[in-house]
Amino acid sequence: MKSIKMKGKTVEEATKVALEVLKVGIDDVNVRVIGEGKPAMMGILGGEEAEIEMTVKGSGKDEAQQILQTILDKMGFMAIVDAEEREEGAVLLSVKGEDMGRIIGKEGAMLKSLEVIVNAMAWKITGQRIRINIDAGGYKEKREKVLEKLAAEIAEEVEQTGKERVMPFMSAADRRVIHMYIKNNPKITSFSKGEGKDRRMVIAPK
Repeated sequence: MKSIKMKGKTVEEATKVALEVLKVGIDDVNVRVIGEGKPAMMGILGGEEAEIEMTVKGSGKDEAQQILQTILDKMGFMAIVDAEEREEGAVLLSVKGEDMGRIIGKEGAMLKSLEVIVNAMAWKITGQRIRINIDAGGYKEKREKVLEKLAAEIAEEVEQTGKERVMPFMSAADRRVIHMYIKNNPKITSFSKGEGKDRRMVIAPK
């Protein structure tokens, strides 16, 4: 992300000059006011110039990648972030490097926290709602395969017994994986019931 600081008699003047230097339009940048400035007494004594920091907006993918990389760097992790655009405007950020266990966290808790932070920051910077998913060391891909195997086993049981099966508590992300898998089975359906910690997924015959 290209960024410059600029001073002027007013915020408007500093902004105008910065736009000319960067050769972009106001819709292409984010502007942070460092100081509003104040006029000099009697036009001579004291006074301060206004100062702004102007950053050129990148794509949602680039912004998300930069945000996560900066966070991991500041946390002291030796890791590299790759970004890939997925269907429906979603972005997948893949983390590779050392300390994957710490970045993933217990049952993926750290990844979930990073997703919340990066999604919020990317939205604030770009003004766009981007669905950002973060994976580290292929953790999510491996977990999806485990969940799909579980879904297949439960679907077979439900199909054979004709009785619905209530699953143990799962995160919304895990429930979505199973929902998507069951969706392709013409004889079985899945739905969720309950609220909060009592929310459970049910797999049942159609």
